Amino acid sequence: MLFKLEDKKLSEYQKVKKVTLADIGWKEKNLEELISKNIQDFISLDTLMVIFNERIYQEEPDILALDKFGTLYIFELKRWTGKQENLLQVLRYGQIFGKSTYEELNELYKKYLKNDKSDLSEDHKKYFQLIDFDKDNFNSKQKFLIVTNGVDQETIESIIYWKNLGINIDAIIYWVFEINNEYYIEFNMYSQIENFLQYENNCYILNTNLSTDSKYTNEMLLEEKAAAYYPGWREKIKKFQKGDVIFLYKNGEGIIAYGKADGKLNKCACDGHDDYEYNMKLYDFKKLSSPLSAAEIKVAINSGINFRQTLTSISEESYKKIIKAINEKI
Repeated sequence: MLFKLEDKKLSEYQKVKKVTLADIGWKEKNLEELISKNIQDFISLDTLMVIFNERIYQEEPDILALDKFGTLYIFELKRWTGKQENLLQVLRYGQIFGKSTYEELNELYKKYLKNDKSDLSEDHKKYFQLIDFDKDNFNSKQKFLIVTNGVDQETIESIIYWKNLGINIDAIIYWVFEINNEYYIEFNMYSQIENFLQYENNCYILNTNLSTDSKYTNEMLLEEKAAAYYPGWREKIKKFQKGDVIFLYKNGEGIIAYGKADGKLNKCACDGHDDYEYNMKLYDFKKLSSPLSAAEIKVAINSGINFRQTLTSISEESYKKIIKAINEKI
């Protein structure tokens, strides 16, 4: 995260606006070209030599690159938040290109340079200033890299899972900031992905399902959790990441409590059905002595909300206004 420090009020700050590449009209191809042409500036890895970029309508990785040892780096780039599907895609490319011989890599390299006379082996030696290099070392190992605008909890858990199985996979996280109508991009390479805590936190209002059964609301308050029940609704809980703010909304009363998601999805039996309840524990949990009614919420955020739907996403600005309204009632 990026914060602006106030010159005159030394103890205060402002959060710099975060945007996506899609917001500023960029396509994934633009990101691909930016990284492939400036890979050493943006990504703090061993020196890499780009040998291939994705071609349109082909099942190919966004970028292929080599290090001086011949390890093949397979990149999958996304202009939005990382999802599990991106992992499966880059691993699929590993199945295809992880078997590539030197001759096949050389053909890809020629297509990348649009020069049939190019020689990958010779150019590799020149690039890394090597006296000699055995062609058999090309693609003897692979490393998978997902480059994405933020990352969700499921993706982190999946990366840890694959790493524990011996797969050499990591995420390169980037953020785009808007400052005075100008845009800035920051890259962050995390090999210790399990320690990565800088999620893009979100805020939600969760209906406690009072109209169906009051016990659900009571359980959420007693167990300090956010929960949803039955297929079609329970899956909403999977959206939550660690640190997301969840307001619990009770029909007829308003917001009755709030807390921050711990990021760990739990599945429980409900009404005699296995795994019909999905829930997530909330830390920094606060119960309100006086609920913030629907009318008060609408006044606070100057906007209407459909409180009867299971889950509603709200902006950080709306979150701050709701917290202010809650504090003013205390």
